[in-house]
Amino acid sequence: MQIDQLILGKYRLLEFLNSGGFSSVFRAREEMTNRIVAIKALAKTAYPASRMKFLLTEFQAMSKIWRHPNIVSIHTVEPGKDDYVAWIVMEYVEGKSLHDLMQEGALSLTDTLNIGLDICRGLKIAHAHKIMHRDIKPQNILLTTEKEAKVADFSIARIFGETTEFAETMAGTRRYMAPEQHYGAYDYRADLYSTALILYQAVTGRFPFSGENRDIDKKKAAGEIEEIHRCPEVLRNFLQKALHRQLPERHQSADEMYEELDRIRQDEYVKQASQLIDASVNSNNPRLAEALERYRKTFRLSLADAERMNQNLFFQRRQKEENSKREKLATEVHRHYTLATRYIENQDFRGVLSELHRASRLYIDDQGLTKVIDDLFEELNAANMVFPANPTVEEIVALIQKLPENESTVLRTWLEHQRPAPEETTDITPIRPRVRATGSYRLVIEEASPEFLLDQVHNDIQYPHEVEAFRIFRQVQIYEQQGRTRQCHVLYKKLGRFYQKQANNFVKKDDLELVANCYTRARFAYTVAEKQRLARKNAKKGGIYYTRLARQFELQRSWEEAGKSYILAAYNHGYANLPSLVEECHRMATVCYFNAAESAHLNSELQTAYDFYTLILAVGEKMSTPTKMVSEAQKLMSEIPVES
Repeated sequence: MQIDQLILGKYRLLEFLNSGGFSSVFRAREEMTNRIVAIKALAKTAYPASRMKFLLTEFQAMSKIWRHPNIVSIHTVEPGKDDYVAWIVMEYVEGKSLHDLMQEGALSLTDTLNIGLDICRGLKIAHAHKIMHRDIKPQNILLTTEKEAKVADFSIARIFGETTEFAETMAGTRRYMAPEQHYGAYDYRADLYSTALILYQAVTGRFPFSGENRDIDKKKAAGEIEEIHRCPEVLRNFLQKALHRQLPERHQSADEMYEELDRIRQDEYVKQASQLIDASVNSNNPRLAEALERYRKTFRLSLADAERMNQNLFFQRRQKEENSKREKLATEVHRHYTLATRYIENQDFRGVLSELHRASRLYIDDQGLTKVIDDLFEELNAANMVFPANPTVEEIVALIQKLPENESTVLRTWLEHQRPAPEETTDITPIRPRVRATGSYRLVIEEASPEFLLDQVHNDIQYPHEVEAFRIFRQVQIYEQQGRTRQCHVLYKKLGRFYQKQANNFVKKDDLELVANCYTRARFAYTVAEKQRLARKNAKKGGIYYTRLARQFELQRSWEEAGKSYILAAYNHGYANLPSLVEECHRMATVCYFNAAESAHLNSELQTAYDFYTLILAVGEKMSTPTKMVSEAQKLMSEIPVES
């Protein structure tokens, strides 16, 4: 065949690419479409009549995997003439082979991982269709201009039948063969060994075994990997396993090898992204998102995977900062309390108050509360009183006698009210206490992430089933610290199944609170695992059982517990997208909280009543049509004296 020759009346040969014992490969142009293709011409001498049946079988089997992005596509097979039995018209890969790229020097860890993952993807589909390549080597790995790897040349591939599991004929390139290929009875795992060889060579720039073929064979059989320290540390364990001399110790499938390479890739992304995020914390870098996106593309991660890992990193960063802040705060508070203790020993009570004042202010961010604390300690400091360590009755009386007349009157009035009520009515007007105005009531459960909520609920182990749940959750936390997102999702799904099973068990015992609790926790776990259908299903059940629990509390006139249960039911129904049930639960919650507030109000427990009224208003804000209880709560709140 000559360059510029037109074959089959439609393909113009443009360039000779390479040749082997079975075929020659050309770059050609399809004249009708102007498409550039590669044409492999199969020599008749390599395919006598006795082999034609097997050749056709291979073509038919290979047709199942030709469309995979990591396998060189075959457009068609044309019958040959003269010296050629057939022409295979294939995708032309505009790039280099891995062999050509490695001639320029060792590859980066990122490129090596991406190419390894591409090869594994190609082998996964081939092995799934019972096709073993048998000749994985750098020359047969073609790279696009974006360095996407495609497995090429299945000319000596072994097609396994329904009953055959092992190949017996020694075939392939000796240098890249697995040890067992020299002796027969080998399987798909030989392709994986060859893949590990070329990855070692790619990342180090040298072959893992030195010497002539016979020496290399002996070292492979002995498992003597040379200069493993040349490999990046993150790849050493992977390569030592992949090149192990004993077959059972290696990766047992392309899926398993892919999973480990993918974990290493994600770990490397997390390491680099973490450094970038840490470096940007104090610099307010506006290009952080752009830099993270570049890293994502470099590691070829999906947008969803990268965002999950980034969120975990930001979450861990916040946790680290909060823990650091908390430790510093605890140290500072401890210092003030230590000084206060010394002042107590020296009977210096003003010093004690001063240190306690400073310690109290450390924990308060709210400006209003800070002023209250300041005023309180200012009054205590202004009081010209000596506090005995163990006062006697006489000393207390002496202190009372020193009180100003107006304060003494208030004290006597209070003491009168502590006595049993006389039979006759008295004209003394009771003191009307003032309450503190609480801020808008906030439902913490609506603001926290499922991960945070699961962390909180596992801080307090109360029931036997929570021990196993805590064990699973602890393993999740370990994986989260390692950035192993996929393993985290698997365990979160396992945790969801566990809580779902426990809920079903408690249904039989008619323990409504534990049933509702477990269904809600199952929803949290499934949400993090991104199993939304299962999350909504458990949310719906959680809402049903919290509603039943609320009605049970109503019968017991436990209004506060009933209100809480209705709120939890509403939140679950909201997640399950059941707005009418959400509205009904919010309505019932306002009724229950109003009953609780009314009871507290009648008993002069004004602070408790005020807090319940505030809670009713907060629930009312979530309702499309607030109940009468909301307007009544607002009216009654206005009648309660509030501290200025």
